[in-house]
Amino acid sequence: MKKLIVIFTLPIALLASAGELYKIVHKDGSVTYTDTPQAGAVEVDMSKSNSAVMPALNKGTSQLPSKRVAKAFPDYSLSIVSPSDQQTIRNNLGKVTVNGRITPIGNGKFELYLDGALAQTSTAPSFQLQNVVRGEHSIQIKFIHHTGKILASSEPSVFFMHQASVLINPN
Repeated sequence: MKKLIVIFTLPIALLASAGELYKIVHKDGSVTYTDTPQAGAVEVDMSKSNSAVMPALNKGTSQLPSKRVAKAFPDYSLSIVSPSDQQTIRNNLGKVTVNGRITPIGNGKFELYLDGALAQTSTAPSFQLQNVVRGEHSIQIKFIHHTGKILASSEPSVFFMHQASVLINPN
């Protein structure tokens, strides 16, 4: 069926540019288009044919308004409240509570990065870490919009986890 459509429409396209076009309706209802007049052929009026003219390319800026409007976000300020920078935390279980502060308050999620790796995600700038090994650690909190855009980041902060050694005899 597709081949028949192509067979009949291709000559129409070619003949449309040639000048005169004739339409013949056969007894079985099939239609044939040709450029040679035949018995029972009716000339097709080509003056009403569809045509499209491509406009010239506009080398300037587009005159159409952009559908995408950049959403303006407020200037967020995010900081780590605790632990303070260079603080030593003494906890044998490796528990650390990290609290941040954001102004103004906004909708989004908070991500806590411990030593450069994502440690936790929360809807509030408060995190509970467990099993943090002893030594020096850096933390940073990022405030993320639901589209994935980072709206604010805290300055990296360093804390020290101190745990009593199991090798030391308490006697």
